[in-house]
Amino acid sequence: MQEKFHFQAKGMPLIKFQDADKIKSLQSGKIYAKTLGYYRKREETGDCEVGDKYEAMIHINDGTIYLPDTGKTVAVNGDLLKTSESNDFVFCMFGVNPTEEKFRFTDKQKEKMLSFGDTALIVLDHDEFIRRVKVAAEQAGYKVYFKPVQYYDPTIDGGNMLISLLAGMWNIAFWKRDSYTYQQEVRFVFTPGDENIDHIELDIGDISDITAIMSAKSALSAIVEKAVSSETESDFK
Repeated sequence: MQEKFHFQAKGMPLIKFQDADKIKSLQSGKIYAKTLGYYRKREETGDCEVGDKYEAMIHINDGTIYLPDTGKTVAVNGDLLKTSESNDFVFCMFGVNPTEEKFRFTDKQKEKMLSFGDTALIVLDHDEFIRRVKVAAEQAGYKVYFKPVQYYDPTIDGGNMLISLLAGMWNIAFWKRDSYTYQQEVRFVFTPGDENIDHIELDIGDISDITAIMSAKSALSAIVEKAVSSETESDFK
């Protein structure tokens, strides 16, 4: 029998898909943020859903780089360039756009998102969840950034990514290839990173007051509607 539920969420509904034990740990307040290098290695081992060898790397199809120390230029063709933020730590979630009047998961999302886990945690208070994560991160000595991921065509050397880096190199962590668009990802980025550490752990305290747990299949069958009575709330049912 399919689960019956009706939740009202404040702000953008955020969803984490994982195995049941990890979701219960998350609801108890444990945030595990993996290094971006972890995800690059995941694709190298054959996992192209969670893994991404382009994570936090600058991809250039055709260009040149000037080396000021030698005065020479070097041709760059189809290369991935590492940055100072390529090993930052990230915590990723699925984000529902709150401006959409009615949101349903696509057939592709229903199929693909199940590869992340059989259980879903729904964040019902977007702003409060972000506040708790930021407080814990700053207390642990990390700078933290949160926003949706932007997707790009890797066959085109677009300038938008490079322009975004002028505002902070950490923005490299918010760009992914358009083959991952179905993930509708939002993420926390914690800096500085450390290539010698697999992940960091933060304790944001129990969040059962602002979250709900259900099966991933039920979550993926849900309809998210913009609440009639509020510009900042959504109905999840």
